[in-house]
Amino acid sequence: MPGRVENVGYDIAGTTLSGLLARPEAGVRPRGLILAIHGGGSRAAYWHRDGAPDGSLLLLGAALGWTVLAIDRPGYGASAGLDRARQGLDAQADALFALIEESTAGALDAAPDPGQAPAAGADPDPAATVEPVEPAEPARPPVFVVAHSMGAVLALRMGADKRGHDLLGLAVAGVPLRYTPARLAEFAAVPTDGDFVPSTGGAAPDAFFGPPGSYDPALLTRAGRVVAPVPMAEFVDVRESPNTLPDVLVRVTPAVHWTVAEFERSHPSGPEVPALARESLRRARAVETYTQRGVGHNISLHHAARAYHLRVLAFAEECLLAVAGPTAR
Repeated sequence: MPGRVENVGYDIAGTTLSGLLARPEAGVRPRGLILAIHGGGSRAAYWHRDGAPDGSLLLLGAALGWTVLAIDRPGYGASAGLDRARQGLDAQADALFALIEESTAGALDAAPDPGQAPAAGADPDPAATVEPVEPAEPARPPVFVVAHSMGAVLALRMGADKRGHDLLGLAVAGVPLRYTPARLAEFAAVPTDGDFVPSTGGAAPDAFFGPPGSYDPALLTRAGRVVAPVPMAEFVDVRESPNTLPDVLVRVTPAVHWTVAEFERSHPSGPEVPALARESLRRARAVETYTQRGVGHNISLHHAARAYHLRVLAFAEECLLAVAGPTAR
């Protein structure tokens, strides 16, 4: 697949946000910017892993003409250890809106992330892979957000904010609209006085993955997993999401592609969940729900990741057509 993935960093309000960036081939005008937002306890590499190019959203998106930026959310990557007051989802939304505003205006230069190894296919020297972000065209490119789990809760908050009205669309997966009583009891037992959620050694694989054979078993080893400590402030926010999301969903205005994993076990995901999402997203320009077969909660870490990413990118293309109007069809 053409293209390469670069390690990048952006200075946003005095904090460095690290991430991974893929752009179309030289001479190809990007169709828009895809901002990929990882879930809790992960990093930008959730969307692009070494040794799994077929499952990379970044390589696929760039091959289809998009600029794809997978960002380490505030509190992860280069900004790990961020002050707790800036870890919550509202503060994260402010940071990502600032990132969108400045990056699409061409006002930021990319800088290397010193703490991250080169991405697959990149130059071995991280500093050598980083180039200045090219100035955008006078008309700002459309921005489509792809987000997972805790990151999806954040993306929906962005879509409900007046600053998110002009987003091209949202593709969310792993959204916890409901928790089981056992899950709520588990959350309630977590002490919240620290900066990070204490590690318990990890949940059983079937909580976040589909059946054996649907994913690379190396992901369950320390070397193969895409993991990072979960900032406490965002954990508290997401723990309350079944109570806060109903008000958020009714205010979302961009088009929404909502995916449920066939083997979702980290929270209830029966047919009533997408039905409730469709009912609640009454102000969204369009709503599409889908159950992705052959995956558990961490959809993009399964062998079916490419199928999922193709559906997401097809929805983004449909959003472009809707913006262009009937004359473009």
